[in-house]
Amino acid sequence: MISTNSFADLFQSIKTAKTESEEIAAAFALADHYQELLEEHALLRDFSNKEETFLDGGVALASQYALDCLRDPLRTTRFITGTYQAIKDQLVDRDSVNLLYAGCGPAAPLILPFLHNFSPDQVRISLLDITKSSIKAVKSLVEALQLQDYITDYITADAITYKAPKEHYDIMVSETMDKGLTREPQVRIMQNLLPQLKATGLFIPQTIDVYGELTFYGKEPYFDLYKELQTLGPCYKTTQRTKLFSIAKDVSSEQPFEFESERIQIPADLTETPDAAVFAEIQVYKERILPKAKSLISNSYCIRSLIGKENKHFKFCYSTAGTPTWKLQID
Repeated sequence: MISTNSFADLFQSIKTAKTESEEIAAAFALADHYQELLEEHALLRDFSNKEETFLDGGVALASQYALDCLRDPLRTTRFITGTYQAIKDQLVDRDSVNLLYAGCGPAAPLILPFLHNFSPDQVRISLLDITKSSIKAVKSLVEALQLQDYITDYITADAITYKAPKEHYDIMVSETMDKGLTREPQVRIMQNLLPQLKATGLFIPQTIDVYGELTFYGKEPYFDLYKELQTLGPCYKTTQRTKLFSIAKDVSSEQPFEFESERIQIPADLTETPDAAVFAEIQVYKERILPKAKSLISNSYCIRSLIGKENKHFKFCYSTAGTPTWKLQID
């Protein structure tokens, strides 16, 4: 048995953080604590697995890469506090909530740190991941923390195709995305799971807004796990920014998801903004936002340079067929 007091203190630091610096410090402390817990209570091969799973709809991260995402600090803190608040809000009108965490990885980091704030009668959790090693690792961790009474199911399945019990879940959580909604299967997972959510239910993240713009990509701030977030500097001054689409509760379930923008004029002068790029701004829940360049998942994604295509037109085109990707249609 290990105490959940350390989680309680860490979650309190996350919940009460007033500045980005405080959020970052709290996220790194949580990541360090998770590493220690897994090294002590799970098999190394289960949480250090680096074999990714390729799906029709995106790449499912290996256990180690999922664990590494804890060091994306604002992503970690805002998804944790957003999920916590969503549970509290659902409990206003009911005695208990059923929650599905799709893509829980080896640590279920968006749930486990705050479960001590609720009773097992209030929150019932289903943990789902396609990677068997992640499910094994998170089960070992739950048992070591003596949180078994909160967990109703450990599900090894593909969230793109998983079928939940009818109208079973009040909250669904899935953070399975990369910059510009490329590579990972966030969109396909939401398309599959959202029709299975209760009508009054909540999905975390609440909304993903995708923007297109012209920029100088080499001058854009770009966060990665080896950079200090607060030293990146401001976003580059871009042009022709437009919202392309949103992924939210009303997203079409028709798969694959396809998008084609209106025709956009390519300027005659591309000196300052030669590159066509996209980025996602994520509303995790209510006021908890991940703006551009504050996270791996809100970084800018460069599609291509427009040099040599001056005075022509282009369209932003996106598809989740195979691996989610962007291209430009130029005429």
